[in-house]
Amino acid sequence: MRRSLAWRIVLTMLASGVFGAIVALGIGARVMTDAFASQIGPLLIDRFDASAARACQASPASWSMTVWTEAEMRGYAYDGRTGEAPNPSAPPLRRDLVARLGREPHASEADLRGADRSRTLVFRTGAPAPCDLVQIAWRNPAAVQRAGRVVGISAIVSALVASALALVAIVLPLVRRIRRLAAAANRVGEPAGYAVLARPGLRPDTGDELDALGHVLDRAHVRIRDDAHLLEDQREALERHLARIAHDLRTPLTSMQIALEYAADQVDDPALRDTLAGALRDAVYLSALTYNLRLASKLRSGWDPTHDVAEVDLVEVVTRIVDRARILARRRHIELELSVPDGAVRVQCNEVAVEQALTNVVDNAVAYGDPNGHVAVVLGACDDGFDLEIMDDGPGVPPASLPRLGQATFRSDEARQRDPRGSGLGLAITAEVCARIGWSLAFAALEPRGLRVHVRSGPPGTPHIAGPARPRTGV
Repeated sequence: MRRSLAWRIVLTMLASGVFGAIVALGIGARVMTDAFASQIGPLLIDRFDASAARACQASPASWSMTVWTEAEMRGYAYDGRTGEAPNPSAPPLRRDLVARLGREPHASEADLRGADRSRTLVFRTGAPAPCDLVQIAWRNPAAVQRAGRVVGISAIVSALVASALALVAIVLPLVRRIRRLAAAANRVGEPAGYAVLARPGLRPDTGDELDALGHVLDRAHVRIRDDAHLLEDQREALERHLARIAHDLRTPLTSMQIALEYAADQVDDPALRDTLAGALRDAVYLSALTYNLRLASKLRSGWDPTHDVAEVDLVEVVTRIVDRARILARRRHIELELSVPDGAVRVQCNEVAVEQALTNVVDNAVAYGDPNGHVAVVLGACDDGFDLEIMDDGPGVPPASLPRLGQATFRSDEARQRDPRGSGLGLAITAEVCARIGWSLAFAALEPRGLRVHVRSGPPGTPHIAGPARPRTGV
């Protein structure tokens, strides 16, 4: 509250008003003092006329001059040569004022700002000693003191009233406009909630600085919303384009895989059979890359795989994945085994996203495993859902690289040596889909070699790294 602009302005105005009142009082006091010295002083000197001079000469030891009873204003005579007063009741002579006196008659010096509101006037009378100097001393009367207090209080009250009027007429409207600008600035670019700041009928080149700032924020909001709509349109167009490409390529890629598999079975030349097997791997890779690119585009655009979910039998999904992977497994002489429960394993998920995520794991195990090796896919039901393991006895991944599996664009050096294609996009998509659905994904190195990928249902969390584990029997 103390840091708010309104309080700063109010306190500044109050301080300025009080300071101005003090300065005005000081100037007023100085003006009044100068006026007294120049106008009232001569009147006091004129009170010492010829009759007063004769009375002083006749009886200097008892002479005094009463000027104003209420102010206790009284004058006494002094000997100019000695500075002493014949009247024992006289106060000491202000010798500092006498030192500044001129030598001519009626020369005067006054101290009208003495301590304790005391005032002193010394002047030469032109009469013989011991009445050649007269000193008049007095204090401000109560009426004058009351008038000074009234003037001072009036000045302070005037400053307070002026500050209050300025607060109502200037500060509060200014603060409201600034708060409106701050609220609008916080919503610049948002789809809803932004309040237009430009006042109706006010051009950008008119108005004050806050109006100009409002026009700038309005233009920025419009520009950001236009850019956001353009990007959204481009994203939707790209997603539709990728979806059409993936849909159009599904049938020819599947036909290509079947044809390559059939052709490889019909030839006897080992070299030609190896060539057809390589082409089959390329077809499988191209198919997976097409679907992964489409899914990655949807995930980057904020698509939530937990929306539009349905009850899916995971047994059917895993069986389809393994059946597709058997084509490549046979060509690479890899034994691919599947173990599923007798009954259904039903989960709530987006079937397309989950099938592609699990396909990436199974395809990696087959594509990067050693020829004549083994891959096992084991699906089990548990109290909180399911437990899925994909294990192979291939080269595996060094323990130092396990924490980075599932990161976008990461591939181990061993994987790059076996196959320079790809960028690790498949496992990154698998990790992202599992994290958004709420499944856990773990990687573990097998002994003596191989990799185990463990997917299970459970609370949302980031992929974690499991410790070393031994393969199941038969792998």
